[in-house]
Amino acid sequence: MKGLLKYKKWIILAGVVLGLALVLVILNFTLFALRNVEIEFKNQSLIFSEEAQENIAQNSAIKLGTSIFAVDKDTIKDQLERDNPYLQVINIETVFPNKIVIHCAEREETYAVRAGENKYFICDADFKVLNIQTNFRDDQYNAILFEGLENIISNANRVNAGEFLDFINDGELLKSLGQALLENNKTVASQRALISSITLTSAIYPYTATNLPYFIVEDFNGFKTNIYKPDTLLGEKLQYMFATLSQVVYNPKVFFEADIEAGNITLDQIEDNYYLDYTLQIMENLSGQLVIRLEKVS
Repeated sequence: MKGLLKYKKWIILAGVVLGLALVLVILNFTLFALRNVEIEFKNQSLIFSEEAQENIAQNSAIKLGTSIFAVDKDTIKDQLERDNPYLQVINIETVFPNKIVIHCAEREETYAVRAGENKYFICDADFKVLNIQTNFRDDQYNAILFEGLENIISNANRVNAGEFLDFINDGELLKSLGQALLENNKTVASQRALISSITLTSAIYPYTATNLPYFIVEDFNGFKTNIYKPDTLLGEKLQYMFATLSQVVYNPKVFFEADIEAGNITLDQIEDNYYLDYTLQIMENLSGQLVIRLEKVS
């Protein structure tokens, strides 16, 4: 009799467990079944209309009726960004019991990467290809022309809009540039308004006599800045570049103040475009100190 009572307790316990499991299954496919998908943009969208946002919410990667616990957020993010090149999914929020909210931002056209004759990859700061153009107009409203990358793009012949450029080398250096510009309080719009082109090249570094990469940054006035060793202190080097541009290009009397005081130059000798005779050199010495100097163009 005692043995039968013991088995009876186990049978009751098993029944309770199965009942709870059945309740959880029912809730999973009813109460917790995905019913609603919302799209929220960080800022007002200039590209994605309400209809476009609705289409994003109806993407095939998002399976309505699926348990909210089984939503594969990584798959949704990858497919949405691949199908919509200008879309950046910041995060996907689960709102119980049956909704997800996709928080988004628009990717901005930052660089026009020249990849050969009649081929330009229009990219954001992370070098995601937003679109591909056969010609490009370099002005203050379009992306910054980026040159010198033709030979280091490994997927130039097969990359499509919505995918990222892959680089044989210097990939991390290139991606750090956009962050360094933002750290100098330069929005993408202000970058495009100021910088005409950026070129990645290499030269003998004066302090070590080794061949190292450097950026040539040219503004719309034609003034050039050479930033040596951009893999270190890039934010600080750009800060000095912007400060010098404001002094040299927009306030020439400040630039020539020492020469004027020494009697080496008079005010009537200063021409509006005098600064084009100089190149700004920014580098580090062997002690890690920044060296900033203006050199006469030879």
